[in-house]
Amino acid sequence: MIQRLLADYCRKKYFGNNERPVQIGVYRPSVLSWSCLRKQWNYYKNFHNKAPEEIPDDVVLLLSGGIVFHRLLQSLKDNGRSYWDKVEVECKVEVQLPSGVILIVGHADALKNGKVYEFKHVRTLPSKPRFEHILQLNFYLKALNSVEGVLLYAGYAEGGGIIIREFPWRLSPWHFQHLVNRAEMLHIMLMNDTPPQCSCSDKRHEYQIL
Repeated sequence: MIQRLLADYCRKKYFGNNERPVQIGVYRPSVLSWSCLRKQWNYYKNFHNKAPEEIPDDVVLLLSGGIVFHRLLQSLKDNGRSYWDKVEVECKVEVQLPSGVILIVGHADALKNGKVYEFKHVRTLPSKPRFEHILQLNFYLKALNSVEGVLLYAGYAEGGGIIIREFPWRLSPWHFQHLVNRAEMLHIMLMNDTPPQCSCSDKRHEYQIL
């Protein structure tokens, strides 16, 4: 019962009010940042044009595992006022292809003093920003015409308790273009119904969706 209620909550927060949240031609930077192209292809191929309630609870919980931490961080207050200038800021970029236009659409977690913040909930705090997270943050920076950003990781100490680690980052055109290139490749393969090979060592996305 509790897991189902949690899945329903996460479904609403992750997909918002979109009646058909997964659409071929409209790509999420959080999905494009996955290292395995087959995993991305599986996501769009299996859930394209489905209503949120048609997407299984276990998939929703996997996709939105960090939502509780995101909402906690976004709700922070300083002297009774929101710590952030804005939260959940929509970011949209159009990409022109020979076959037409595709969209990359996402939401920056928060803005503060002109900086774009991307939150990540992890088991183990990294010693440096992870590549897939840099791709996401660069997309938001480019879409919002901003230069400075911060990757904020919320993880756990060895003895328990939460630790926050922040990594400042500046806009990198190369990382932005890399994400766009991924969107173009994914779109072409989806339109041609050509599944890419799984790049994971165990080839797990050849037989499972995510």
